[in-house]
Amino acid sequence: MGKVKIGLLQFFTLTVLFELGTALVVNLGMSAGRDAWMSILIGCLAGLAMFSGYVYLYRKHPDMPFTAYTRKLLGTTAGTPVAVMYIVLYMNLAGRDLRDGSTMLAMATMHNTPLFILSMLMILSAAYVLHKGLEVLTRTSLMFAVIVLLIGAFSLILLILSGSIKLLRLLPVLENGIGPVMDSVVHQNYMFPFGEMVCFTMLMPYLSHVKKGPWVIAAGMLVSALLLSATMALNISVLGADIVERSPLPLMPTISKISISDFIQRVDIFVVMVLIIGVFFKVSVFFAAALIGISELFNLPYRRMVYPVTLIILFTSMLDARSFTEHLNEGGRLLYAVYPLFMIVIPAILIIVTAIRSYFSAPRPG
Repeated sequence: MGKVKIGLLQFFTLTVLFELGTALVVNLGMSAGRDAWMSILIGCLAGLAMFSGYVYLYRKHPDMPFTAYTRKLLGTTAGTPVAVMYIVLYMNLAGRDLRDGSTMLAMATMHNTPLFILSMLMILSAAYVLHKGLEVLTRTSLMFAVIVLLIGAFSLILLILSGSIKLLRLLPVLENGIGPVMDSVVHQNYMFPFGEMVCFTMLMPYLSHVKKGPWVIAAGMLVSALLLSATMALNISVLGADIVERSPLPLMPTISKISISDFIQRVDIFVVMVLIIGVFFKVSVFFAAALIGISELFNLPYRRMVYPVTLIILFTSMLDARSFTEHLNEGGRLLYAVYPLFMIVIPAILIIVTAIRSYFSAPRPG
């Protein structure tokens, strides 16, 4: 993608919108019950620990994406298949998030619109922006981050004025001990959405500041974790833990509770707007990571590959599962059994190889 350099504020807003993604509207961490807000924060700490490993690799290879220094460290024979696997991973994650977004949008408001049409419109909008360039995506994130924060602040004020928030529903804290919280972290929260930051290893070479850039991204992860935790606490305090656990989109009934003097009602459109924005940036970042990998690995202009990859992601999302329930069950298995290989094991191997090479290549006194 050329000599593009992206500002720190743009990377911060892109990180926040990527992390919020679909996680903002789903019942994230609800296997921990009313302590879901706590499991999100602990999951963020685990995600930051993983991200510190990605930062170590980035600082050792600041001008290379993940697929490039993988081949450098493991050699062409072993590194090329690993690089291809990561490109496939990014396209798969983009397809899964596209399926999440289109299905949730159909459930929320567009009940009679075919999933294929919704998915096609979403992926084509992402393809158009990426065809214009990665810097266009990051600049767009600035504007939409402001919109999301304004929607959140306005909705919170309306919920407070409507008297729907009952903070006692969050008590007692840790009623069943720390076990359910940690189980939620291990099975979901550390990997979704925080472990998915592995795709930023493809974007970090475009940071305008090598030293400050990773800190800014980490700050974006922390801010998004606080927003997600506060949102889940809000859902539970408005609806109760039982309803939130049974609802696939708990933010929708939470916002629907807003009713002020029979004048301000039916503001569900806010949730739909946030969902569309989140899905767009989540899919776009995975899409961009795949394009950067293909361009670097096969030495192809990335714009030439935008629309072929668009078709792959679109049909991957449609053929992913026969139903949304099957799609969610499959996602749960992938989070626990497959994704840790790409987000923990392989990066750990690369860190060890890098550390050994650095040790033996360091100059010795005398």
